Amino acid sequence: MSIGRYVSDLEVGDELRSVTYEMTPFIVREYCHGIDEHAEEFHRAIEPFGAQLVPPPMTHIDKIRLIKENCPDGPGPNARIHYQFHSTHHKPIPVGATLVASGVIARKYEKKGRTYLEMDIEVRESDSGELVMSYNDTAILNYTPSSA
Repeated sequence: MSIGRYVSDLEVGDELRSVTYEMTPFIVREYCHGIDEHAEEFHRAIEPFGAQLVPPPMTHIDKIRLIKENCPDGPGPNARIHYQFHSTHHKPIPVGATLVASGVIARKYEKKGRTYLEMDIEVRESDSGELVMSYNDTAILNYTPSSA
């Protein structure tokens, strides 16, 4: 296991140290402002949920939290590009929930001069351990142009 300074140091099988946090109204408001999200359910309590909900794209924040915890020096010597992601929301996440994000490095591979890193992330309720979101993220760590 090579969890270390940079994201580029991560290797297949690395289990990232989990991060526990509270999903506060402030975080949700600032995120919604940043992505220009105006749907009511993300700004106030709404029925039938009886709570303000977390917007689904906030899954990216869990990846950022895990990277900051496990790779304090950031991406590495080369810029990282967010390539693709797939998230599954198993239930709505209410504002105020205490959540635990964990992750594992699923794949690291080379393709056409690029190094790809694939990370599997799960977010669970802190109290019950119930899975609320699963997320697969692929990033390009570097690009080396061919010499042809």
